Amino acid sequence: MTPRFNAPAPTPTSAPARTARRALPALLLPFGLLAASAQAQVTLYGRANIDFEKTRLDGTPAARAFAGNQRVSSNSSRFGIRYAKEHQGLTWFAQLESGVSWDAGGDTLAGRDTFAGVEGPFGKLRIGKMDTPFKDLGGLTDRFKGTGIQDDGSIAVLGGSANGFGRRQNNSLRYDSPRFNGLRGALHYGLENEDRGSAEQRRLLSLSGNFESGAFKAALAHEQHRNFNATGQRDSAWRLGVNHQWGLVNLGAGLNRLDYRLPAGRVKRDYATVTAGISVGAGTINLRYGRAADVKGTAPASAAIAGADGTTLIVGRNTGATQTTIGYEHTVFKGAQVYAYWTQVRNEANANYRFGVNPINLAAADRGADPSGLVVGLCIDF
Repeated sequence: MTPRFNAPAPTPTSAPARTARRALPALLLPFGLLAASAQAQVTLYGRANIDFEKTRLDGTPAARAFAGNQRVSSNSSRFGIRYAKEHQGLTWFAQLESGVSWDAGGDTLAGRDTFAGVEGPFGKLRIGKMDTPFKDLGGLTDRFKGTGIQDDGSIAVLGGSANGFGRRQNNSLRYDSPRFNGLRGALHYGLENEDRGSAEQRRLLSLSGNFESGAFKAALAHEQHRNFNATGQRDSAWRLGVNHQWGLVNLGAGLNRLDYRLPAGRVKRDYATVTAGISVGAGTINLRYGRAADVKGTAPASAAIAGADGTTLIVGRNTGATQTTIGYEHTVFKGAQVYAYWTQVRNEANANYRFGVNPINLAAADRGADPSGLVVGLCIDF
């Protein structure tokens, strides 16, 4: 006869033990979320670019009466967060970037490049607020650390607001192709506003082609603005840039053409620039010279196009200008630089171009005034 064994009676479970067992999954949930998020990459980053400036105006009686001032400026400083996650061969990403006024505090949340998108073998697709391909091309000749009064965005493309072409565009879709035999393209479509009436909606189209082979780089960009300056009209701009590295010397050159259409004719203007960077030990000597030609076109004399920060194109003679900049940047350690620049904008009698960033926006800075400045600063990337 097979012996029979009685299983021991189960030990009663106390109420606290049952509660703890039920609570265990909830307690472990945050650890599961942490394990899942560990597969994604989250990065905090920023830039503190701040300088001390001594600026002045010259060229007209009003400008000389103002003379100049001293100030501390924050130059495109920022703080942001990036997220990226690999999933089934694609990278899904998002970025939120805010300006930071390191000189006086405050700034605008998500006021800089803020977008989300996906990247894969097909290229990169983004949606949100971001720089246009036309603006990006300036990197072939923008050799100064960050931006500041040495920036030539005002004289080159009328800045990044109003009718300027150096834009960080709202409400945008952007596609960047993969590189193929040194070639890469970009296409950007944006809406400046979201008016219900499509006939008045301000829209932007920007595209570029980039080529890179060894130490040589070249790019061509085109951008169109519809209904920006005048309803029913389309403004456009072309930009060509080249850059080459020869040992310790880097040379760049660029050409910009602006073309605005008015109900009574067109307004055109060209700008050319050459730049050089010479490596010296742990630093670089940088030089740039740019010249804006007279404003021409079929529009009536004195027809005007408003740019950013009070800059205005006016059709007629003596509407040209030059900007000259020389500077030195010294790398203290990776991610930290100190710098010194001198820059001067020389306007002809009917031109009023200003510093590309942090301009002197006064009545004394009107036509014929020549802003100049000396800056000493530091830039820390983290």
